[in-house]
Amino acid sequence: MKFTSVELENFRPYAGVQRVNFAIDGDANTTVLWGTNGGGKTTLLNAFTWALYGALSNDVENRDQLINSTVWNEAPEGTPLTASVTIEFEHDGFDYIVKRSVYASKHGAVQPRPKPELQLWRREKGGNLDKLDGPSLHLDQMLPERLSHFFFVNGERIEALAKHEGGDDVRQAVKTLLGLEAMERAIAHLPLIIQKLRRDIKAEGNSQEELNNLLGKLEDTERMIQDQQRRRSAAKKEFNHFEAEIHALNLKMTQLAEAKELQQDRYRLEDQLQRTRSARQDQEQQRAALVATSGFLAFLPALPDKIFAVTDTLYERDQLPAPLKQSFVEHLLDRGTCICGTQLVNGSSQRDAVEHWRTRGGLAEVEAAWNQLRGTIGGITEHREHMQQALRGFDERIAEAQDTERRLEGEIGEIGKKLKRLPSEEVVATEERLQTAKLQRDEKVAAEGAADHEIKRLDEQANALKSQLDKFKGKDARSRRIQARIAALQEAQTVLAKIFEILSQGVRRRLDVRIQELYRLVSLKSYQPELTADFELELWDLSGSERIPAPKSTGENMLLSLAFVGSLVGEARDAQKLGRTFIKGIGGDFPVVMDAVFGNLDEGYRKAVADFLPRLASQVVILTSKAQAQEVVEQELQPRIGRQYVIVTHTTKTEVSGATNTLTLNGKSYPYQVVGSNRTGAELLEVEN
Repeated sequence: MKFTSVELENFRPYAGVQRVNFAIDGDANTTVLWGTNGGGKTTLLNAFTWALYGALSNDVENRDQLINSTVWNEAPEGTPLTASVTIEFEHDGFDYIVKRSVYASKHGAVQPRPKPELQLWRREKGGNLDKLDGPSLHLDQMLPERLSHFFFVNGERIEALAKHEGGDDVRQAVKTLLGLEAMERAIAHLPLIIQKLRRDIKAEGNSQEELNNLLGKLEDTERMIQDQQRRRSAAKKEFNHFEAEIHALNLKMTQLAEAKELQQDRYRLEDQLQRTRSARQDQEQQRAALVATSGFLAFLPALPDKIFAVTDTLYERDQLPAPLKQSFVEHLLDRGTCICGTQLVNGSSQRDAVEHWRTRGGLAEVEAAWNQLRGTIGGITEHREHMQQALRGFDERIAEAQDTERRLEGEIGEIGKKLKRLPSEEVVATEERLQTAKLQRDEKVAAEGAADHEIKRLDEQANALKSQLDKFKGKDARSRRIQARIAALQEAQTVLAKIFEILSQGVRRRLDVRIQELYRLVSLKSYQPELTADFELELWDLSGSERIPAPKSTGENMLLSLAFVGSLVGEARDAQKLGRTFIKGIGGDFPVVMDAVFGNLDEGYRKAVADFLPRLASQVVILTSKAQAQEVVEQELQPRIGRQYVIVTHTTKTEVSGATNTLTLNGKSYPYQVVGSNRTGAELLEVEN
């Protein structure tokens, strides 16, 4: 998909008909639109999602007032008015035109609730436009609304992808990309079908009451599992909420002059604490692995001596090694001749003597086993000593780490006390909120862990009940057919779940590789990103001996989130080329439209992002302000810019402090903020190359 143009007619601040033609050249693939804060950039971003999906972002005020207010106010009573957004784009070799419109007749100052009309045309090979039925369905198949916020991006909110609460959005993107929603619904619904079928089974004889009892217990157990899963999900969401709040409060502390130095000390101590805790947990895992594989040695202190005593006794009795091998004696008896030539006739004293040696003969396998056992036992003492020495080492390092953790926690706590004693009421209030949020976060961690433990216990209970149910024999042919169907559905559920996991993790791993490649291109620090198995974006600090979570600033969150968007664009492109989509998955080359992407970044990160954005997708549209990015864009982006526009802000006010009247681009001045204008609104002006 590539956008050719967007045309706005009386849409919110844009009066009349105004049009933007987008850059589509492979080298100069970037379109930049310059506008003041509140001047119409976000409206232009919303114009795309409204035209395609009828959706406006939550930060849009007066959502029902779509017709330009100046046009509405100046129109006589009863005048029919319209507002619309028309987008021309190319997709899969065809040109399309989508138009969403609203119509209203003016009756009073307040606009009525709009009833949009959507139309979609496709230009056929001969040039004629063919109007398509079901336009929403067509558009959702090209670029599903569920993925739209990854391609139409508000830069002030995109960094949330790199936070804990972004995991759900990332998981949803993967499922939509592959078209796995239908499979996910099937996995969720199959247990309900199985449960219903079980109720129709008729058991033999007097077993029906027992069967019904087991079915009731299983349904109760599965209901409790669902309750615990909901509790776990709720605890996870609340944990993510408190993590975001803690991050915001910590950031606020660094912006308060009285608290800045103490907060930086706390950041340093918390970083040390995280490293120490991570190292201690690694030691605990290694200790647990050692106990799991060699812990039995601790219970065998006397065994080697006992084995050696038995072996020595057998040697003293000439039973080990045996003086003759049993197979040799058997061979003499079968042949009927001794090695000395004496005939071994049945019943003779000579044969009886040889048969006596058969009972004393040893098996070669037994002797080999004894010799192997003796050799193995000989190393037990040494292995046990090594294990005990290793355990003592783990215990010492773990204890040392725990002491360090307690010291660091104490120092961190002392900083909290110092902050609360500062004269600034804002610092004290922020610190109190921070401590409360940390306590609430820890409570949610405990709640999630408790739910996990209970789910595991209930799963074991449910599996035991299912095993008992499988033993019942159906009373009649119908019951036996139901049991066969249940078995098939259970197998289908297992297979679908495995396929779902394989496909999801496969695309996750590919996205992870892409994210790392993209992040390395722009990162200012030697951090390593990761898309985890839980579909969360993490950033790791590899500078020490252990990998620990990196402290993510707004800049790192922005870069990490942009790297994910870029990886998603690349995966969608390859999905179409390589046929990786599943069922109703999507694939294709999609553009990215971004608003306020430079807003919260310092100069270093602005340069990195400006250099990175043209590589993000084959077509990039950037909405920004002069204050945010003019110098950076001119230095870093200029070679990749194909088209530029100025969103001129008009206001009837005659005095606006700090207004920027003009904007100079390509050596020419353009109006930027028109103070004392005869109207209020936004106007699009194309910049000359």
